Amino acid sequence: MSDVTSHTVRLASVNDIPEGQGREFKVGDRYVAIFRENGELYALEDMCPHAGAPLNDCPLENGTVICVWHGWRFRLSDGMCTNVPRGLPVTTFPLTVRGQDVYVTLPGAKNSHEQ
Repeated sequence: MSDVTSHTVRLASVNDIPEGQGREFKVGDRYVAIFRENGELYALEDMCPHAGAPLNDCPLENGTVICVWHGWRFRLSDGMCTNVPRGLPVTTFPLTVRGQDVYVTLPGAKNSHEQ
C-alpha cells in the first residue's frame, strides 16, 4: 500500500499565464508547466519524455505544445504525443481555477501553498 497522496497547490494567478504561452512552476522536486491556449488553462509535467527538454517556453499550436528540441507534439488536454508513433505521453495534472487563482493537483506534492 502506498503512502503517496495527492495535494492541491496554488501555483499562479490566471493573469500570470499569458495567452498562447506557458510558465514553469516548481513544486517540491517537480516542475509543472501551465499553458494558456484559447482562454483554457492546462497543467503538464514540464519535461519532454523523449529527451528531457523543458516545455514551458515551447510554441503552442492547435491544442498542442511542440518540443523545440526534436519536434515532438503533445496534446495539452491529455499529454498524448500526436506526431510520433509510440511516442511517450507527458504527464498531465488536474487544474482548477477559483476566482483568479490557479490550482493544480499533484501526486505526493506538498509546499507552503498547499490547500
